Amino acid sequence: MNSDKDRPIEGQLTVSEKLEHLLQLRARLGEDGIPSYKKLAAEIAAQSGESFSGAYLWQLHRGERTNPTLRHLRALAAYFGVPVSYFTDDDVAHRMIDQDLLASRELDQSMAEAGVSAVYLRGDLAALSPEGKRMAADMIRQIRELEQNVNTPPSPPRS
Repeated sequence: MNSDKDRPIEGQLTVSEKLEHLLQLRARLGEDGIPSYKKLAAEIAAQSGESFSGAYLWQLHRGERTNPTLRHLRALAAYFGVPVSYFTDDDVAHRMIDQDLLASRELDQSMAEAGVSAVYLRGDLAALSPEGKRMAADMIRQIRELEQNVNTPPSPPRS
């Protein structure tokens, strides 16, 4: 259980909260919405060369371990494609989380305007980086505009 000294100051994010954000946006989740910690830890270990167990990753995610080593933070950052400062600097984490949320909203709006309702497509697009989401939203808007122009009958000639 977390003691008072482990609780963040108002506005600060815990490693658990930062990891939760990354897992929700960038990890393959099971049908129950929970990642396979064992599989994810094996992927992180294979990519980084650092020892990483599913149990340790689960403990970090649940907030039962609150002080990961710099080696582990580097491995997590590399795996999720974020700077290490995401874990060490709350301002960086807040900016990145805000960017992800804005990009997600933009993508959701573009998909809704284009009538995209396929759940599997939304899930695949939701896992994109903020830049990828913005690109997908732009592509959806451009395709919709092209389709509207193609389906619009030509104006009659003016006499």
